[in-house]
Amino acid sequence: MCGIYQRGYPHLMSNPPQRRTPEGLKRLIAFSDGVVAIALTLLVLPLADLASELRAQPTFIDAMNQHSDALLGFFISFAVIWVLWRNHHEIMENFQGYNATMFNVHFLWLLSIVVLPLATALISNDRVSWADAFYIVVLGFAIGSLIVISRQGLRHPDLVVHDDAVRRSLAGWSGVGTIIALIVALVVTIVWPSLGSLPLLLLVVPGPLSAILTRARGE
Repeated sequence: MCGIYQRGYPHLMSNPPQRRTPEGLKRLIAFSDGVVAIALTLLVLPLADLASELRAQPTFIDAMNQHSDALLGFFISFAVIWVLWRNHHEIMENFQGYNATMFNVHFLWLLSIVVLPLATALISNDRVSWADAFYIVVLGFAIGSLIVISRQGLRHPDLVVHDDAVRRSLAGWSGVGTIIALIVALVVTIVWPSLGSLPLLLLVVPGPLSAILTRARGE
């Protein structure tokens, strides 16, 4: 019976190779852009709830001062998600195809993007312990995912546009400096939790430092 099915209905017994077309890559990027847009929108919802809960008649400045932690968390996370999307955009501009690893790693990257609004709400609440450490770990997953995606372009040249500038671009996007900054920020947060979100400022260091080193090498 099994032999009959194999001879008569081979498509029922074997899995055809997965097609990966340029349209599929466009859909993957469009889906990622949509998730990022939703995550950015979700960031502002807690602020809208805070505004609706105001019972007295404070001035605009008083209202901002009362919820300064929530506002700071919003602006930090908005900037973080924007930078993550910008890096994702710059990396994906080099690709003309994708593979299973890229497709699956996007799941992890998008998951970290979706979780960031939750992490933002947690760091805005002083009563939640280790919220800043959780926030940094989520960022680590997001940046690590982008590193894996960029490495795929170097390991599989057929996936990227055939241009020397493209390979230099992918090779230059190591993300190692940012990962080191995240590790240092995580250690500082664990050792001195009273610092709150201040260790996240270490994330601004790798970008300018990398630019300075690149100019020093004359690249």
